Amino acid sequence: MARMTLLPTILLALAAVPAGPGPAWAQTAAPPAPAAVDPVFTAAQKAFDVLPEADRKGIQESLIWTGDFSGAGTGGFGPLTYKAIMAFQARQKGKPDGILKPVERAALDAQASLARMNVKFTRLLDARTGAQIGVPQKVLDKIRPGATGTVYYSADNAAMLETMGGKDDLAKLYGAMITEVPGRKVTYKVLRPDWFVVASEMAGRRSYVRVNLLKDSLRGYTFTYPLARAAEFDRLSIAIANSFDQAPAAGSPGTPAVAGPGTGQPALQVLPPGPARPPALLLTGVAVAPGKVVTTAAIESCAAPLVARQPATIAKVDKAAGLALLDAPASRASASPAAQVPADGADLVVVGFTAPGADVQLSAAPGEARVPAGGGLRIFAPLQRGAPGSPVFDRSGALVGLVASVQQEPRQVAGIMPASSWPLVPAAGLATFAGMTAAAKPATGPMTTGAVVAAARPWVVAVECAR
Repeated sequence: MARMTLLPTILLALAAVPAGPGPAWAQTAAPPAPAAVDPVFTAAQKAFDVLPEADRKGIQESLIWTGDFSGAGTGGFGPLTYKAIMAFQARQKGKPDGILKPVERAALDAQASLARMNVKFTRLLDARTGAQIGVPQKVLDKIRPGATGTVYYSADNAAMLETMGGKDDLAKLYGAMITEVPGRKVTYKVLRPDWFVVASEMAGRRSYVRVNLLKDSLRGYTFTYPLARAAEFDRLSIAIANSFDQAPAAGSPGTPAVAGPGTGQPALQVLPPGPARPPALLLTGVAVAPGKVVTTAAIESCAAPLVARQPATIAKVDKAAGLALLDAPASRASASPAAQVPADGADLVVVGFTAPGADVQLSAAPGEARVPAGGGLRIFAPLQRGAPGSPVFDRSGALVGLVASVQQEPRQVAGIMPASSWPLVPAAGLATFAGMTAAAKPATGPMTTGAVVAAARPWVVAVECAR
């Protein structure tokens, strides 16, 4: 890399477009510990720390995209991560305890994926500096060579991201950047032995600058945008900061490409995508008509629901009833199953999907009806996590209801899932909500669990969430 100074480039960028507070880097330093031992915080921290590092960082990155987290995605658990998870849970109408349930994690990843897709956020390698950085290409849709790196900018020139590289003294450059300039206010600054960040505001614009030391050279970037559009760009700024890598592994698939002669454009290479992640099993549903599926209102947490691995949309939700109706073209059922009201103590079978490994599997659990005086219909059965939405049938194969969405987490005792009481949404409630036209009740005697599952199979569908 040519020997040059970064100072003129950075100061020019600051003079043209400046910055704001620096929450994305504030958590690079260790966050303060809670003042007193909080058992809820401690439980959340333990649950987070046992996750693989990739999952911990993935949760933090997703929380950035949902607007709940403004820290560095280090994979460490601190007050910022704790509060971010609870904020997300509260918005999803869940229990804000800082421990993400599987359905909440699926919802978080789906919402984050949609937010990234909406701005076409892509990790790029910049051959002019050798750094890796995430670029919202739908927003910064123009590109040109910069003084020492690459400039990505919007068509209206409102926002600009410029990478930089060259020779300079880190501490000296930092000192020059925090020097008072008329009209500019430094709102955040931090200096470490191998990096610094300076954020500032000037002339109605906000600017973030990050510079890292790499052996005897520096690599960094400046991101600037209007204060009037801070709500739009602040989240992007945090995501860009967390994507920045001044020294990607040499020889990796992301090694910068070589610019072709006479192209007039800086050389860029899009990093190959990581391994595809299968959809997360969210719920089970029951088909009630061609292209129509009923499940619980918990489906609201998913931004991209799938039925039979095909896209579906939420047609309507009744939170009071705890039900949701999906438009699911992949569902082929011609009518809903026959319905019946069970007697107290009647034998029932819950038919639903589980995901013990990579594959989604249909499973069944026997149970008993509970019809308490003055109370709602319930089932006493050993149900697995993900049971909400599962249809419940009697031994004639008639539908009696749907397992309601509940907050309880099933717990194993000595490796065995004990039976417990679960609320049901009665079949009559499903009919009122979805306008079901039931098929004729099968004229059969008592059926085995296997026979009930076989008879119910055309109506039972897995509801997943894309991620």
